[in-house]
Amino acid sequence: MAMTPELFQEVETTTCLLSGVSSIASKISRAILSVLLFIRIGILLLGCKTVWLDEEKDFICNSTRLLCLPSCFDEFSPISSFNLFSLQMVALLTHSLCVACFARSTFQARDGWLQAQLRRKKVQFNLHFIGLISRILIEVLFILTYYKITEGFVHRRTIHCQSTLCEKFVICTDVNSALKNIFSLCLCAASGISIMICCWELIARLPFMQHMSSSSTVQVPHKKQRF
Repeated sequence: MAMTPELFQEVETTTCLLSGVSSIASKISRAILSVLLFIRIGILLLGCKTVWLDEEKDFICNSTRLLCLPSCFDEFSPISSFNLFSLQMVALLTHSLCVACFARSTFQARDGWLQAQLRRKKVQFNLHFIGLISRILIEVLFILTYYKITEGFVHRRTIHCQSTLCEKFVICTDVNSALKNIFSLCLCAASGISIMICCWELIARLPFMQHMSSSSTVQVPHKKQRF
């Protein structure tokens, strides 16, 4: 049974929304990126109900002062990894929404100079490259931010608190540090795989871009006039 244009449009829009790349990308790349999206959402939902449910409650310090624990927790974890990766998902979904909206507009557009330009192969490839590069930048930015916060991709289990609201020698322990490392490293691995797929798409489509650029610059030679 042949797919109708409306159904094909909906499938392409959904695929772009799930994968975060345009329909120019290969099917296997879009499939892997879509699976990674569900894996990330599943990890965040599972982590929200377990290790990140009440982080401050799982943070223990050998201090009797009332304000010592909150100040040490802020020193230990200025930004929760759950909040960081949730923000990453928001950024990626916003990026995917932009890609999907553009893909849908190219199907719906029939008339007009702008729509005709957007449907041109060269412009589509340029926007495809811009989408891939922007996705890579988002992934790299959040990985580097996580690395900066944790100082090496791994949450510390114990710290020597330096807060002025505590006594001189206060040791704090994060009970769920091991599980947090597992969840966070899985999310970082998903980001790394996404970066590799986007880089592979850039390399795979680069010859097409060069061919199209060279084709657009070739000029038809003029015939010499005979005297």
